[in-house]
Amino acid sequence: MAKKILVTGGNAGIGLALCQQLAEDEGNFVYLASRNQQRGEEAVKNIGKPNVKLVVMDVSNDASVAAAAAGLKGEELYAIVNNAGIGFGSETDDVWEVINTNLHGAKRVVDAFLPLLQKKGGRIANTSSGAASSYIRGQMMNKPMGTATAEEKTPLISPDVTWDQIEAVLALEKGNGFSRKPESSKPGWCAYGLSKAALTAYAMLLARENPDLVVSSCSPGFINTKLTAGFGAKLGPADGTVALKRCLFGDLGGNGYYFGSDGLRSPLHWMRDPGSPEYDGTPGAPVDAVW
Repeated sequence: MAKKILVTGGNAGIGLALCQQLAEDEGNFVYLASRNQQRGEEAVKNIGKPNVKLVVMDVSNDASVAAAAAGLKGEELYAIVNNAGIGFGSETDDVWEVINTNLHGAKRVVDAFLPLLQKKGGRIANTSSGAASSYIRGQMMNKPMGTATAEEKTPLISPDVTWDQIEAVLALEKGNGFSRKPESSKPGWCAYGLSKAALTAYAMLLARENPDLVVSSCSPGFINTKLTAGFGAKLGPADGTVALKRCLFGDLGGNGYYFGSDGLRSPLHWMRDPGSPEYDGTPGAPVDAVW
């Protein structure tokens, strides 16, 4: 029986590259999710494989996610890939729309599609970012990131994190308004790293609450997509699927882990460079941003 895999944000960038690669194996059946029907249809047509089907879904909208899940009622999914995301070069200037899509969008999808996921060994893979670790250590590209203190950010790297703790960090940052972010930052600069740190924490929460599932998050690397346009990324989307495919099919050695772009386990409190020794799980700590 084919492994049925739902990929959000599957019509472009890393999501499209992943759908293309998954479809090369006839043992997979890909549900390519796109918020825009026309772009989704074009993506499915360009892949040109019978084992790819479009699911129209806007992860930022409750009704859209619910309708998409209802449309797949009766199916059994092998995996959910929470890949849809915005930030950096996105159309929105609203940093909290970044949170709504990147974090709450993933939660909407999990809440709606979890009943369809196979009960034993089903997988949830979240596309995170090195910006998650940057938020935890308080800087990115030598610029301060976020306003929460190290102590306030600590729950985001704990396997015992709760949803209330994640929301508390979001509320704190929202209350501070990111008013201290550098003027040269793109809209959503701080919110992007926060959203991905919270998404990675959410994977640990899901893993703890669903021990029969295999839950993980990963960084695809610094990939040239619409999201990173203008920031100097040189690798193409097809290069950004290594860690995602390990999260989908590999022996991960544990649950709730975070993986670097080379597919090796990585820490949350600092950015491990690809090719460096694999993270051994030694506890770490966040760092205050220096403004």
